[in-house]
Amino acid sequence: MKLPAKLVEMVVDSLIQELTDRHLIEADNPESFRENIRNIINTAIEENKKLQEEAERLVTQHMHILENEDIRYKAAVMKVKEKLAEEKNIHLEPEERLNQIANRIKKYIETDPEVEIFEHPNYIRRVVLEKLKSMVKEEREIDKEVRQRIRSYSKKIVEGTPEWRILYNRIYEDALRRRGLL
Repeated sequence: MKLPAKLVEMVVDSLIQELTDRHLIEADNPESFRENIRNIINTAIEENKKLQEEAERLVTQHMHILENEDIRYKAAVMKVKEKLAEEKNIHLEPEERLNQIANRIKKYIETDPEVEIFEHPNYIRRVVLEKLKSMVKEEREIDKEVRQRIRSYSKKIVEGTPEWRILYNRIYEDALRRRGLL
């Protein structure tokens, strides 16, 4: 889950709007509430980013094993990432990860004395989960578009190489700009 800051902001605003417009919650300090929701989402994004970076670092350190065993870089990173995620209790399956984040937000809403709840917390969690799904859907579409563009190049660029990462980041930023998310 690699989400642009502007997309996170849009989803947080939309989520808070929905929760308050439907009179599911009321926050004494709306700005603080907004900041806390954004922090929960950004913390989850940062956890995923660190997990990916650590897996890539470990695989890169042991690249000689990959070459000897004829293992693909992406598959090796995924296996290492799965093991690290298990150790850190971070779900990798997207639906489960979103559920984990929605539960964190629900717990925050339930325990914050400055937030009044007018609906069952599990109903609120479902509303939060739907908003999170829309955010991830947008990011997946961007990622898919970027990967398709890289595959369309006449020169085969191997994923995981510095050349691939540079190209991916450049095309990703371009896609964000076109969607008004950068």
